[in-house]
Amino acid sequence: MDSPVPSGSSSQEREDMLFFLVFAIAQWVHRRNAAAMAVLEAVAFTPFLFGDAATSLPLLAGGVMHGFALASLAAEELGRHMERRRRIWVVERSGGVWRDLQRVGREHDKVFVRFCRLPRPLFFEVLGRIAPHIQRAPTNFRNPIPAGQKFAMALIRWATGGYYRQTSHGMGMGLASALRSNEEVADAIISEYGHLLRWPTGCRMQEVENTFEAKGFTGCIGAIDGTHLYIDKPKGMRGECYYHHTGQFSVHCLVVCDHECRITSVYVGCPGSVHDSRVLRISELFRQVSQGAGVFSEGGAHLHDGRHVGRYVLGDQGYPLLPWIMTPVGRTATTAQERTYDNSHSAVRSCIERCFRVEEFHPTAHQQHENHLQGSDGNLHPPQPDDRAQGGI
Repeated sequence: MDSPVPSGSSSQEREDMLFFLVFAIAQWVHRRNAAAMAVLEAVAFTPFLFGDAATSLPLLAGGVMHGFALASLAAEELGRHMERRRRIWVVERSGGVWRDLQRVGREHDKVFVRFCRLPRPLFFEVLGRIAPHIQRAPTNFRNPIPAGQKFAMALIRWATGGYYRQTSHGMGMGLASALRSNEEVADAIISEYGHLLRWPTGCRMQEVENTFEAKGFTGCIGAIDGTHLYIDKPKGMRGECYYHHTGQFSVHCLVVCDHECRITSVYVGCPGSVHDSRVLRISELFRQVSQGAGVFSEGGAHLHDGRHVGRYVLGDQGYPLLPWIMTPVGRTATTAQERTYDNSHSAVRSCIERCFRVEEFHPTAHQQHENHLQGSDGNLHPPQPDDRAQGGI
């Protein structure tokens, strides 16, 4: 009896179905991977060249694997290329100053203070307070600028008063980012430290009064003067109102400080052409004194003859002589006593001039602050239009 012979047609059908299944997978991979197009097309024609589907299947499988290998290599190369190249809308900048500020060591700490005007421990102490206000979250397009870089940019800009374009390039930032970050840092500092800008009270006020009394001015609690913050010509406003005699546009800033150059009162906003006396009369400080409120309505001191003297501040000849503002005699001084008074007045009032021109920290003060901060070694790493606008203070 003859043994059954498998049907040749059914075996051929199974091979054809298997071939077309693999061919369909290859075509899908082909559409997903353009890099393996030539290989897959060549393998697809192998059945016609060899005539034997069983022989062509390994070749077809090898072509598919080769396509996967090409896709993997192409993806790796694309990833390396994207790592080397920034996004097209982000300009490559060196950021040399920012890199220098991140170096540590004694000599680098001196460079840090020279640029940022703050010792490194104090810089990071303030940064820890304002970072939540200025740090942005990453996006799909770019990583945010570090909060430390924004803070350093603002400090350098305020300290030097140079061009925004030059300072921002040295810090590795764009012009728009630098302008926006300065506003963010200023708002953050006001939010966190605005309560410190106030008149002294208690023992601190007594210390201020005693210091001025030792210099011959009993009842004095500070000195007053104005400075100018230079700006670009305002748009949509009368530019001549902001034109200063120095040939630039500015806004007026009225400042009161104590004997240690600590600012106790500030009024900003008047155009630069307004006189000091006019700025005083429209300030909040003048309004409070006129209403009998504020620090000048209380306290005072007694002279040697028993007379009571209220609190006052020292001002130059640009201010009127008021019960709470003592001005010099000036050019009308004729007697030796008047000239002596003017000399003493000028010497004591110089604290407000120093307040406007403080540029460097004393090394001893740096060391005292570092000793005061427990655990701060000074070697911390920062966290991972024409645009001229000279600074005033």
